[in-house]
Amino acid sequence: MRKNRKIPKRMSVLTRTTARFGAIIGILFVMVIINILATSSCQQILKSIGQRERELAKLEDSLNREETRWETMKTPEKIDSALLRHGLAMRPPRAEQNVSMKADGTPYLGQHSVAQARKRSGLKTAKYNGRIR
Repeated sequence: MRKNRKIPKRMSVLTRTTARFGAIIGILFVMVIINILATSSCQQILKSIGQRERELAKLEDSLNREETRWETMKTPEKIDSALLRHGLAMRPPRAEQNVSMKADGTPYLGQHSVAQARKRSGLKTAKYNGRIR
């Protein structure tokens, strides 16, 4: 028959101390793993932010180039050449060709352009009579 052996108290204290030390080591290991994962995630986010910033800078440069190109196309010389290139014998309106109109469709009185138009055509300028077709 076997003897009933008692475990000495010293052994249980050693076991508890070892378990505590193992738990501390395990918690530290888990914290290191979480820290590595968080760092990796932050690096990926920073990389994507940098990529988006570079893309935004390229788009801003492209926008500036297109705005500059559009502004150069709006010069009177370029407009005249474009009209001629498309076969249109047009010129931009001169000051004597602009007619300011009232809300009721009649021109304002005393305009140089209206007087010249009447002199050239011998007719009165068009007036708004209130009917819309």
